[in-house]
Amino acid sequence: MTVMNPPRETPWQPMRLRVPRADGSLLAHPPSEEAIAAARANSQSLSHAEIDVQGRTLVRLRREARAAALAAARRYTAELTGERPPAPGPEAPLFVDGHQPSLFHPGVWVKNFAIAALAAQAHGTALHIVVDNDVLTTTRIRVPAGNRDAPEFDREPFDADRPRIPWEEARVLDPEVFASFGERIAARMAKWGVVPLAARVWPEAIRAVEATRTLRASGSLASAEHTGSLRDAFTAARHRIEVDWGARNFELPLSRLCELDPFLWFASHLLVRAEEFRAIHNEVLDEFRRVNRVRSRTHPVPALKAHDGWIETPFRVWRTGAPVRRNVFVQQRAGVLALSDGSDTFAELPIAPGRDACCAVEILRKLPAQGIRFRTRALTTTLFARLFLADLFVHGTGGAKYDEMTDRIIGRFFGIEPPAFQTLSATLHLPLAEPFDVAPEDASRLETLLRELEFNPDRHLPPHAPAEARALAAEKRQLIAEQRAARGERAPRSVRRSRSRANHARYRRFREIDQALRPFVAGQRRQIENDLAELRRQLAANIVLRDRDASFALYPEDKLRRFLTGLASQPG
Repeated sequence: MTVMNPPRETPWQPMRLRVPRADGSLLAHPPSEEAIAAARANSQSLSHAEIDVQGRTLVRLRREARAAALAAARRYTAELTGERPPAPGPEAPLFVDGHQPSLFHPGVWVKNFAIAALAAQAHGTALHIVVDNDVLTTTRIRVPAGNRDAPEFDREPFDADRPRIPWEEARVLDPEVFASFGERIAARMAKWGVVPLAARVWPEAIRAVEATRTLRASGSLASAEHTGSLRDAFTAARHRIEVDWGARNFELPLSRLCELDPFLWFASHLLVRAEEFRAIHNEVLDEFRRVNRVRSRTHPVPALKAHDGWIETPFRVWRTGAPVRRNVFVQQRAGVLALSDGSDTFAELPIAPGRDACCAVEILRKLPAQGIRFRTRALTTTLFARLFLADLFVHGTGGAKYDEMTDRIIGRFFGIEPPAFQTLSATLHLPLAEPFDVAPEDASRLETLLRELEFNPDRHLPPHAPAEARALAAEKRQLIAEQRAARGERAPRSVRRSRSRANHARYRRFREIDQALRPFVAGQRRQIENDLAELRRQLAANIVLRDRDASFALYPEDKLRRFLTGLASQPG
């Protein structure tokens, strides 16, 4: 592989990104006013990356990937909306983000409005990648229940439960549960005086499901692939709100991106150089864990393995009808590269390190027709998006932390300076009720006072304590003075042994005095215990009242709209 001079790496300093906690707060790193300059610098740098990627330069493959991805995004966005959006210019600045097609919280959604604002300012294009190869883990969202004094989160289903499967395979299983979700959420939130966005957004989700069913029945859909798709329903509903609020982004499922020729060319390059990539990946992973003091062998990602001549790669595969994601392994054989899911060989690519990838791409292009889903894994997703698509990729805090690894992999595998990315996150509290004016430090103070009453009741005797109690307190003070005096004197060993016995006797007397004095502070103790129990209850209530992870579908439209359209384009 022809590479540029490898970039000089700076010492690895762990990224310290703190998720904002205050209501209405935003984290933007770098600040939004610097993001467009970063995009231009990335574009300029990558336009000179004349490195070989299996017979094509990175510059050429990047140009082809952008054109193919934007054309596919335009088609998919038109399918969602029934409208034909104007064709984006492949040469215009491209701002990209991505997330699973779930009902995520506003701190995630802010990225979509940010890339729209950046694209508008730079006369560019915004592309949201719908990460549908990730697993749908639940068909329920958390909904606040109870009242201000005892709030809690309950779970409300938007569809029937099912085994964990990739989002792109998920279909609506219970139409009645799905159709009534918006009304049920509205009823639940009405108890808090909130008219949730779900009341307006859910009819769009229902329309998307019904539209695909109608197209399927009329024969306009060639297959049932997207009939009743949860991914499409959620994406259509979210996209409608974004358009209404001025954010005109293109949408593209990662599954479709993974079936485009430029992506398959990139994948072929990583597959044929699997051992080199594995060595760099695992080397960087070890460094990440050491620098960040991570002991888990699966965090942030597992190491890529090798056994019996098979090399694990950063891709996954599954088959329609059996949507269990499996890792992809490769083995170089005479003239071909065999691909396996760890059990069966599902493809043989006519490719070797020095050969052009065109014939391998032809084989990979045929996999969908065979019911085989060849997909990327998380780090490889952002590696492709940052190098071959985006002028600026926008991460959340979790993705930004993991992309510390991606930066080093890009530098060592491709031999170029990794393009910069922006990190965005935000916090917006549900307007449920006024949080209690308490803090964890208040509980610590009361807990400290309880320990004082337990082990030093003499310091907290009431003003009119009886003479007996005052005498015991005076005796303890005298014992403490004797103890301090004994510590300060140097003496022979025999004297020290004698003092040790005396010290032990004093300690027993301390405890006897403490026990005798505790009844005199029992009233204070009961009051503090009651105060502490109430404070802990209020702290627990605040966890719910200040929660930042609630679905955007639960928020009132006016608060959410002001927040997303205002903060997304503001400096961090």
